[in-house]
Amino acid sequence: MGKNQLIHGNEFHLLKQAEIHKATGKLVESLNLAAGSTGGFDIYKVVETYFTDLEKRKEINDLLGISEPCETRATEESFS
Repeated sequence: MGKNQLIHGNEFHLLKQAEIHKATGKLVESLNLAAGSTGGFDIYKVVETYFTDLEKRKEINDLLGISEPCETRATEESFS
């Protein structure tokens, strides 16, 4: 994606794996983590999955108690 193009919630699929990993690497660095993936901990995979897998994102949101806006649910239900 271009530097000035903003990605919205319905466009996460436009993000490339390399872009996600690069941004996640910056997070790892800013938190002074020795590594972003080690022994049962893989922040790269978590972030990539959250952006690219809608079903997994819903599962993660459910675990964290993050609810979807009503209009999102209504739109998805109308296509089911």
